[in-house]
Amino acid sequence: MADTLDTVDVADTTGQIFTGILGNTGALGSLERDLASGPSHAYLFHGPPGVGKQTVARLFGAALVAGGDEQAEDRARRGLHPDLYEVEPDGAFTTIGQVREVVRLASGRPFEGARRVFILRADTLNVQAANALLKTLESPEAGTVFVLVAASLEGVLPTVVSRSRPVRFNPVPEEELAGFLSSRGVPDADARLAASLGRGSVGLALRYGSGDGLRDLREAVIGAGLDFGADFESRHEGASRIVERAEAVGERRGSAYLGETEEPDRRAKDAAKRAGRAARDGAVREALDLLALLYRDAAVISAGAPEIAANTDRSDELGELASRYPGADWAGAASEATDEKAALTYNVSPEAVLGEALSRARRRILGPRHVERG
Repeated sequence: MADTLDTVDVADTTGQIFTGILGNTGALGSLERDLASGPSHAYLFHGPPGVGKQTVARLFGAALVAGGDEQAEDRARRGLHPDLYEVEPDGAFTTIGQVREVVRLASGRPFEGARRVFILRADTLNVQAANALLKTLESPEAGTVFVLVAASLEGVLPTVVSRSRPVRFNPVPEEELAGFLSSRGVPDADARLAASLGRGSVGLALRYGSGDGLRDLREAVIGAGLDFGADFESRHEGASRIVERAEAVGERRGSAYLGETEEPDRRAKDAAKRAGRAARDGAVREALDLLALLYRDAAVISAGAPEIAANTDRSDELGELASRYPGADWAGAASEATDEKAALTYNVSPEAVLGEALSRARRRILGPRHVERG
């Protein structure tokens, strides 16, 4: 590994960099100490989606390039500093072309900042893209820092993991999430539900509390997931409604991305499209997670443990369903929904994936003979 970079004096801002970030005080404290004493050349932030990894990566990167200059840090936080690069995947993957551009840029000195920082999604690097990055990642030019982000270490190639310093981010406790949402004006009952649906993710909890489209997505999932009398055509329509809600989430994200850019140019518009596609794809994955969570809740309610159900506003309905279908394999139905997420990696259409998940789950709940008739 490369030697630790020279220390830049940021002691006056240490302790303020991550103000407002919930949870993970150990990880944040470690990063603040690095800002004061000198950072590693490459980090790998890993943990479940939505626990603050990407936000912390941006804040950390902004502090690194600023080197204690408050105005430079403010510009970096707003995406206006030439030495802070955040590479958005092109669809599901960060391409080898994108990586080669990173390698080219990383070969030079910072334009004006104390350092040059690259933020990449490590779990979107395929073998070719990762291999193109390895040499630079292992021994970058002085003044260059990589901040890689991933949902888990298992999703990152071992050769990338071995060249980075792992920093673990954990789910935020539900009570802390609910209190945070309440402090932002979300009614207590809504805050508790949003925190529960957030499943330890600050980002998800905020989105369920704010109504940015995930509430509509959830309603579409519940409608399709609990319609056991539906035939194939109806299930296909239910899947299409879910995808429509996911598309709306993507459109909203793309528009928001452009709104955050002071002077949208062609590059910004292309980035907004990529952000919108990523948000849409993320919403489809969240729909499958919601479907699995719905059936998991039916399983725990059926087992006599309603207090650990996440869909707290649907407990009575799920309890009635559990009584109506005493032989249902709710846990198996949840597994079917989770397993279908893998098909999204192979560019199977979201409608087909969701339709298959609904059909397989229905078989688990009603039994094969009902599915054959429907």
